[in-house]
Amino acid sequence: MTVAGAGRGRRWLPDRATVRVLGRTAGALLLVAMAAASLPVRQGSSGWSLFPPLAAIVVSVLSRHLVLGLALAVYSGAVISMADTASLALLPLVALERSVVGFVWAPLRESFQLFILGFTASLIGMVRVIARAGGTQGIAELLVRRAAGARSARLATAALGLAIFFDDYANTVVVGTTMRPICDRFRVSREKLAYLVDSTAAPVAGLAVISTWIGYEVGLLDDAMRQVGAAVSGYELFFRALPARFYCLFTVFFLSLSTAWQRDFGPMLRAERRALHTGQVLAPGARPLVGAGGHETQPHPDLRGHWAVAVAPVSLVILGVLAGMHLDAWSAPATVAVRQAGGVWTRQYWTTVFAQADGPKVMFAASMAGSLLAVLLACTRRSADGRRPLALGPVLRVWGQGIAGFHYALIILVLAWAIKESCTAVGTSDYLLSLLVGNLRPWLLPVIVFLLAAAVSFAIGTSWTTMAILLPTMLPVAWRMGALPLTVLVAAAVLDGAIFGDHCSPVSDTTVLSSIASSCDHLAHVHTQLGYACITMLVAALCGYVGVAVLYPRAVGLALGAVVLVGILWLWGRDPAAGECAANAGQAGACSVPPEPGLPAR
Repeated sequence: MTVAGAGRGRRWLPDRATVRVLGRTAGALLLVAMAAASLPVRQGSSGWSLFPPLAAIVVSVLSRHLVLGLALAVYSGAVISMADTASLALLPLVALERSVVGFVWAPLRESFQLFILGFTASLIGMVRVIARAGGTQGIAELLVRRAAGARSARLATAALGLAIFFDDYANTVVVGTTMRPICDRFRVSREKLAYLVDSTAAPVAGLAVISTWIGYEVGLLDDAMRQVGAAVSGYELFFRALPARFYCLFTVFFLSLSTAWQRDFGPMLRAERRALHTGQVLAPGARPLVGAGGHETQPHPDLRGHWAVAVAPVSLVILGVLAGMHLDAWSAPATVAVRQAGGVWTRQYWTTVFAQADGPKVMFAASMAGSLLAVLLACTRRSADGRRPLALGPVLRVWGQGIAGFHYALIILVLAWAIKESCTAVGTSDYLLSLLVGNLRPWLLPVIVFLLAAAVSFAIGTSWTTMAILLPTMLPVAWRMGALPLTVLVAAAVLDGAIFGDHCSPVSDTTVLSSIASSCDHLAHVHTQLGYACITMLVAALCGYVGVAVLYPRAVGLALGAVVLVGILWLWGRDPAAGECAANAGQAGACSVPPEPGLPAR
């Protein structure tokens, strides 16, 4: 905002940026209103039922302000749902009250959402304390002692990304900051590092059965199943959909194969050749992102890194979730029946345990236990002269600052829950049902939903909002058109398509965080990663969702997609060292790595 005039004549005027945002927002709302008004009336519902989710998408894309788009979508749902019951003069105030109390606050009063918020925040704080106490530095030192070259550095990065599966934010921060000096040491390009970090963040966290994601995903799935009256829990639907998560599974497979095989193509191959041949891990003129708002926590200078400081709290969280789920569901009738029939070491037993246990409560308790252990280890660590450089107060401040630095993501989470309530109030899913049922072949629904979710998430940059918009609206459609088998495929398609955008959209928080943690030029990261992500998405769409819906079981789809990806890497992939370095072998130090103190030369 700018100030015009002086004294009593002083007034506040919006600056150009604010005017531009307001203009784009007004234009977006006008476009959505025109689209909603042009849609036909079906079974008593009009196209205005689609206004909230469409407003969330279009406003977010055109204004580049995601929170603004979500907030307007929530408010518009309240206005539409109360237009026939409130007077025109009071409608704006009554709608504001309903959007805040009914849509935003009502979900937060449930213990489920509060525990999910607490679990997410506690994990973020724990990771910060671990970093401050030298845990991530210890992992880096352990890995660098075993690294033998660029290939082993890439493999170590991928392995660490797969190991930190419980949260995508924790993954990007820990893996990126830990492996960056190692990858620089062995001339791995920052673009490749950012790709490895990003591809083991959302795609892995979205698949993990113990993560900050599963509680949110299961909650949406559970609501949708209750909406259609199905006797299927959210956990059961989640586990049934896991083998059909083609995009996430193919992303992990493609990343692992290209890393182990040491083959790249396209812009990534050029970046790797540049780093290996010239030692320039960043392209000339690149503008690497650096941590802002406390995204990167440095270890205390008086403490030596030790891997156990990181492994112990993380292991406690994992074991705590497993043990807590087991104990919480121990006496449930369904769990007792399955245990008596097949014992505790069967897939059916643990599926039942996750369905019967109070998952969010257990996950929150485990994350708090992990945070407590991390704080205890940090406060008891000693420097070389026997002092304890980290006191309780500063450690707790690090824990709190870690959470505060990610407040934007927590706001997105709350608004994602609110927009689900808004869509329910205006009958979005009922209207979609009336449009699609009878007008679309069932076998086309999974791939259409997958591509729709991919487009929406790429545009707005968040998978959780995409899930909140599409799961409550598309699962009832799938249930009506094809019962449980089609519902499982469509649920997997929504989750996978949402993660595609979270994985590679330039406005995605995890994509930005991957660039920050890897200190990579953000546009270069998006440019080099997008080709890999799009190829994986097309293979998932054709070999996965189309093929499984029409021809063969999911196992065949997974095998066929894997064969296609192997063929792509075989035909177009090249070893970076076999090109530039081989051609310049006569130049001194063409692809050698200079020695550092304490490390052998290669």
